[in-house]
Amino acid sequence: MKKLFYKRHFPYSKHTVIALIFLIGLFSIFSPLQSFCATIDAEKIGEELNLAVIEELGEIDFSSLNEVVKEFEESGVNVFSIDNIKSKVYSIISGENAVNYSNFFASLFSMLIDLVVRYLPMLSLIVAIGVISNLLGAIKSKFNEKSTGGLIHLVCFLAVAILIIGMISSLTNTTSNSISSMVSQMNALFPVLLTLMIGLGANASVGVFQPIVAIMSTYVADFFSFIILPLFMFSFIFGLITNLSDNIKLDKFNSFISSTFKWCVGLIFTLFFAVFTIQGITAGSFDSLSIRTTKYTIKSYIPIMGGYLSEGMDLIMASTLLIKNAVGLVGILMIITTILSPLLEIVVFSLLLKLISAILQPMGNTRTSNFLMSTSKSITMLSSCIIAIGFMYLISVGLVMTTSNVVI
Repeated sequence: MKKLFYKRHFPYSKHTVIALIFLIGLFSIFSPLQSFCATIDAEKIGEELNLAVIEELGEIDFSSLNEVVKEFEESGVNVFSIDNIKSKVYSIISGENAVNYSNFFASLFSMLIDLVVRYLPMLSLIVAIGVISNLLGAIKSKFNEKSTGGLIHLVCFLAVAILIIGMISSLTNTTSNSISSMVSQMNALFPVLLTLMIGLGANASVGVFQPIVAIMSTYVADFFSFIILPLFMFSFIFGLITNLSDNIKLDKFNSFISSTFKWCVGLIFTLFFAVFTIQGITAGSFDSLSIRTTKYTIKSYIPIMGGYLSEGMDLIMASTLLIKNAVGLVGILMIITTILSPLLEIVVFSLLLKLISAILQPMGNTRTSNFLMSTSKSITMLSSCIIAIGFMYLISVGLVMTTSNVVI
């Protein structure tokens, strides 16, 4: 009965059960070993990738970019604490945070306070001139001398205009220097990025980006320097003349200049992004197909060593891709650093002009108040120039980073 019961419920033989137990034990022994081997392989690949990154970084010349970093340190606007390009790139590849936010906001707040302290005395002088103009106007009314009162207001207005002209000249030079600095950075950064793209096999993308970057760093920058900035100067002069006398009206000319500025900037943006984006995406797709075909050919048609060569190629391309994206990110941080200081200066000056205009209006200085308000509106052209060049630079770097990523 017992044998019949065992045969009915346990149809397998003893040898089969023993073999099954042996296989389960063997699997349980070797599974951790396989996992351990996989971990060892992952660590080995990580070490090889790190060595490849270090070796490739040592062959790249960052001297031109380091010169830009020195300028940041000398001017005190190094808000992202970039001391050396190579070390910053390696720290980004290693997984460290690219931005120290506490240092960034502290530097930003310090810059803001410095700007307010710099402009406050001169703007206080403008308010003082407005008060003196009102006092002299009240004194002349007792003597009923209208011509003397008009002369007093004209002299006070010209005094304010001279102060504002000095500030505008300084801001215009700052804007021009910022554009020149961005052009220098483009000329230093893009050769490195394009060289790394060639290392990735993105030859078609390089052929597309190289002339576009050259056009942007020469013709587009010259367009803003020699056409857009003079438009701002004309707008400021027309605003000054309009408020100089009630008999001179140049508001329509000012409106024409503002419209011309908007159309010119919009046209440049449209043409640039249309050509850059469409051609970049098309070239990236061609490069992706080309590099994958090359890797398949190496792996399939080279006997014995084809697989090893293909894996080695993947390792080199991975290290190049990491370096390229890290360099691009450092370039983005540098361009933000470049545009941050002048842009903040223009914004602070514009807001302070509007504040002084609001203070002078209740005092009866309508002419001076209107002049300060029109100047504040014209200053937005300077900020638009900086933002436009900086934005095109940022988009260019971003497209170079993303377009060649598809080759892997």
